[in-house]
Amino acid sequence: MRDCMPEQEDAFFAIFRDYYNSERAPVQTHHTIPYSLERMGPLFELAGRPEQTLRVVHVAGTKGKGSTCHFVSALLNAADRRNGVFASPHLATVRERFQLDGRLIPYDVLLEHAATWEQLVRQAGLTPSLFEIMTVLALRIFAAEGCEFAVMETGIGGRLDATNYVPRPECCVITAVSFDHTDLLGDTIAEIAAEKAGIIKTGVPVVCGRQPFPEARAVIEATAKTRRTSLVESCGNDELASWPVRDLPTFLTWNFAAALAACKVVGVTPDPRRFYLPQLRARFETISQDPLVILDAAHNSDSAVILADTLRQYFPTTLFTIVLGVVQGKDARGILTALASLEMPFVLTSPRSPRPSALDELVSAAAGLGVDYSICPEIGSPADLPQDSPLLFTGSFFTAVIGETLFSSR
Repeated sequence: MRDCMPEQEDAFFAIFRDYYNSERAPVQTHHTIPYSLERMGPLFELAGRPEQTLRVVHVAGTKGKGSTCHFVSALLNAADRRNGVFASPHLATVRERFQLDGRLIPYDVLLEHAATWEQLVRQAGLTPSLFEIMTVLALRIFAAEGCEFAVMETGIGGRLDATNYVPRPECCVITAVSFDHTDLLGDTIAEIAAEKAGIIKTGVPVVCGRQPFPEARAVIEATAKTRRTSLVESCGNDELASWPVRDLPTFLTWNFAAALAACKVVGVTPDPRRFYLPQLRARFETISQDPLVILDAAHNSDSAVILADTLRQYFPTTLFTIVLGVVQGKDARGILTALASLEMPFVLTSPRSPRPSALDELVSAAAGLGVDYSICPEIGSPADLPQDSPLLFTGSFFTAVIGETLFSSR
């Protein structure tokens, strides 16, 4: 996989092996309520409140928050402003979560900071989750490495996410809100939007990205009003004209527009002549031309609809094989239904994740829809897939990992 040194990756996770990791071991139970801010106060105090030396841009949303973070970073780079990005999950290397000026943090720097931080946490007798540890680790790294800005992506939701312990960011951004993590965030768009809008702070401007559901927009507007802060619109087409984004998929243009608005809020004026598009992993990302392989981490039905539209836009005459794997708890039927409109064959599989697979749900949905499909529960090599066919890996970041593993180094 790209930029990945397995021994160094293992060394990082070995440092934190005693801490709850919901991504790698979701069957574990945490000894206290896992979705809460109660453990963040002691962590921040132990770390010396690194956020106080940083100008924080805080980004939440169901879709587009990761790419928006990377666009903000690229724009800050175009203004020669040193910055760090904390984002999740990662595709090939844990260093994707800790980036400095748009570049992966060097392994030696990451491992040194990680070991020092874990020792402090252990000596203090604290037992946070790994995500909570990494949130504060990122801020410590960015402060130590001389960053002016920290661009922080929420993990889940917003109101109770570990990143929301930062008391006063300079700007908040809420990208598109749709259905996801309904077990934690609620069953309606209004409930989910309220959790996302939980990052809004009194007096801190909030950029509202394009919202596919009017009720999400209404909740964000109401929260901004209640907290006496200004609601800032994403930049319009006229403001985007001088930026090299016209060839981006439409959904990424929406996220760039939100990022550009965030830069205006924090008083930064990037130079379009110095701007370079960031690498956006598993966001309609082409990783191979022979065979043609695209990775997209669409993991809810709304994202799958946008993915289908984008595929039609960029490859109107290409017949892909769609490698689809979804984890349990996601809208497997909705994702498959959206992609079935492409009238392309499917290989249904299980994501490379410790979380249970929704393969049975996919098979049932595929049979009901009458789509062309085959089943490969575990894909171990390119030989398990149709030969000489363009491939689209989607349904989860953990399905995109399969394509990354098999084809990124070819």
